[in-house]
Amino acid sequence: MLWSSMAGCGKARLNTTLTSTTVPTETGAEAAATYQPVEAQRTVLVDGLERAYLLHIPSGLKVSQPASLVFVFHGLAENANLIQQTSGFNEIADKNGFVVVYPNGSGSAGALSWNAGACCGYALDNNINEPAFIRLIISDLATVIKIDPKRIYASGFSNGALLSYRLACEMSDTFAAVAPVSGVLLIISCQPAQPVSIIDFHGITDNVVPYNGGGVNPGTSQPFPPVEESISTWTQLNGCDKSPKVEQTGVFTSTTYSACKDGSTVELFAVKGVGHSWPSQYIVPASQMIWDFFASHSKP
Repeated sequence: MLWSSMAGCGKARLNTTLTSTTVPTETGAEAAATYQPVEAQRTVLVDGLERAYLLHIPSGLKVSQPASLVFVFHGLAENANLIQQTSGFNEIADKNGFVVVYPNGSGSAGALSWNAGACCGYALDNNINEPAFIRLIISDLATVIKIDPKRIYASGFSNGALLSYRLACEMSDTFAAVAPVSGVLLIISCQPAQPVSIIDFHGITDNVVPYNGGGVNPGTSQPFPPVEESISTWTQLNGCDKSPKVEQTGVFTSTTYSACKDGSTVELFAVKGVGHSWPSQYIVPASQMIWDFFASHSKP
């Protein structure tokens, strides 16, 4: 089965075996100084547990300009390397100039998971503090590169999509927008302090987290709620207009709720012929669409 899974004291440390050094490179003028590109694995210590994430910094990012940051979370029993490959966000970051991190869930190798509130695996069973992990990653990145605090985003597949919804609920002060792929909102008492824009992709033929609800949540043994229920909840939380714009384009139907608080937006893309997977770029360029959406939404 494929799933994409503030308290806590911790410290960050560098995994020197896989990490490149990032220092400003002077290019003739201070305003034109750029960071060196980086492909790295870094680790942080959260509540006594060592956690790891992959870091991608493309070439050409200016030292004088804080960078946008995108988190991408893998599915249950998957890992950061896999979602890095399947999502294609490195290439999009290279073309558009933003930083990407791919964190690893917790648990044994081959069974990594995220605590999304009511799912899944080791992370749920051990009440792993995911927001503390995310905050430490952001603090760790501050030692490497300047991040724009108004342009921090999250996406994820399945268990990772569930987590992105949780982070929108519990870290609305941090995330400007999130993009769940093949996941739903499982936080019953979701009360974000600030609006968070949502762009949601879900395959109509998903038989793991079914579009119309059902399946079995391994965290509770209960069925998943319908995708549109999650969207409806979020439009209420964001104070959106109740009359969405609905369009049919190729293999997907888009439903867009605008006129939301603080310029936020809620969008749902229901994709025909796609099951429980990150959509192929040859069917729907979901990753590029996610970045375009992120780029158009920032914190006030």
